[in-house]
Amino acid sequence: MQKVLIMLLALLLFTVGLSTMLWAGPNIEGDAYILVDEETGQVLYGKEYDTKLHPASTTKILTTIIALEKGNLEDIVTISKNVPLVEGTKIYLREGEKIELEKLLHAAMVHSANDAALAIAEHIAGSAERFAQMMNEKAKEIGAKNSNFVNPHGLTDDNHLTTAYDLALIGRYAMQNPKFRELAKEQVYDWVGEEWQTRLININKFLWRMEGSTGIKSGYTKAARYTLVASAKRDNQELIAVILGSSDARIWDDAKALLEYGFANFKNMSLTKNDEVVATLKVANNQEVNLVPSRSVSIAVNNNEENRVEKRLVLGDLSLPIEAEKIVGELIISVNGKETERIPVKSQNEVKKPFDWTRAVINTLAGLFILQIIVRITRKFLKRRRRSMFGTSRRMNSYRY
Repeated sequence: MQKVLIMLLALLLFTVGLSTMLWAGPNIEGDAYILVDEETGQVLYGKEYDTKLHPASTTKILTTIIALEKGNLEDIVTISKNVPLVEGTKIYLREGEKIELEKLLHAAMVHSANDAALAIAEHIAGSAERFAQMMNEKAKEIGAKNSNFVNPHGLTDDNHLTTAYDLALIGRYAMQNPKFRELAKEQVYDWVGEEWQTRLININKFLWRMEGSTGIKSGYTKAARYTLVASAKRDNQELIAVILGSSDARIWDDAKALLEYGFANFKNMSLTKNDEVVATLKVANNQEVNLVPSRSVSIAVNNNEENRVEKRLVLGDLSLPIEAEKIVGELIISVNGKETERIPVKSQNEVKKPFDWTRAVINTLAGLFILQIIVRITRKFLKRRRRSMFGTSRRMNSYRY
């Protein structure tokens, strides 16, 4: 009996060890971190990613994407008296200096220049305070609901807070903009200003740490410590890692470890493709209508799992006629028994209502019948009118006589 218990215990230990080898994520230093699939937005791994923390210069991700959406790259920005007074990393902008918005965006993303970020904010919104309102509105629109921004550069403020999850959402949104992608992975930029001319080297060391890196922004303040939003792409899969509250000695390698863990353990599975026919239905007179999903959907699944995908089509109104692009139901997708998506399904082609000969004949006969009644009534009316007019004529003649 004792030998059996020892064997069972050994087997249990082996099973736990094997599970740990397959599933354990990397040991990351930091107050909070998260790993997200860029295409699906799924959280693949993380810790304390809903905790509100200081973001430092990762703030400039949101500043830059708002400037790209609200401004024009060729805009000329006039530097106010406030800009040279800002603290921290600078490109030494001078009051009254006029400079292109695009150059300021390069400085903000590559050199993490706080004066450039403030100049951008004042140009777009008129003031840093109004720009902060725009930042919070945009964050909520993206889905970053646990953030509050009070400045465009990320210098420490007790009310300037976000979460690793919110930064992942903001970073994922920003990377959908081609110009932002260009800025996010730029390693060097030659700066020429009135006060300072130099070659700027991107302070985001991660760009040199991992093959396939696609960006995006790092930061540091004493309160925030080292912060980083990093992304990389491999085999048509892109992942985003966020680390907050770490150290310079660990954050770059930890970001790489997070992303390597994601690439090794997860893959994207396509569930539906836009305009891919999911069903063909026969309707009246052998007419057919093709049903297609309204959007493409993928899901990140673990490589170490056997994944079972189930699709169920639920139909709504299919009364004729059916117009093309009409929503007629939804496709419910479950992975491993858990519902993951409900996708509206639309008709790919038009189906006209068939011509009803029986109804047409009945309507015609009914119309003829009604017409006949109208003719008879009209005739009677005319006869009465003629009689009435004849009687009146006779009376008038007798009066004359």
